[in-house]
Amino acid sequence: MNKASASAAALLLSVSLSGALAGGAGAPLVGGGQVQAATPEAVTAALRAAGYTVTANPIREDEDPSVTVRAGGRELDVWFSGCREGSCARVTASYGWDPEDEADLNLDFVNEWNGNYYTQAYVYEGRYYLDSTMPLRGGYTRAALNAWMTDYLTDVEDFEGELP
Repeated sequence: MNKASASAAALLLSVSLSGALAGGAGAPLVGGGQVQAATPEAVTAALRAAGYTVTANPIREDEDPSVTVRAGGRELDVWFSGCREGSCARVTASYGWDPEDEADLNLDFVNEWNGNYYTQAYVYEGRYYLDSTMPLRGGYTRAALNAWMTDYLTDVEDFEGELP
């Protein structure tokens, strides 16, 4: 590389880095490309476009919004958290199972699951639950949201198949 090329490359790198550090190049532009806004409406629209049936739950004062997502024969609870001024930090999907007998709840099974998967299993009020959370802050792509939901539903199937 000659001296002029090296200087031009260094200048380009310097300008790129200064823009990224100042929030310019590193900050996604909503509406630019495929980046979606971190709003319940945008997530709901993306899930519907992916073929899921989405029903908004009644809005309750002092609570973040939530929806019910029908995926196959399942109804998933999906809620948003960290919402401020219409934009949310995260979306979480949850599904639960009732054991045949509450005495059969197996915490060792839950702990083993949590050691091997990204989804979070837990026991609450006599039921097994499996949750997955996707960050929304800064935007996301529909492809990422679809992949998250597909992976979550695969884990739901696997978890159900392994339930004691």
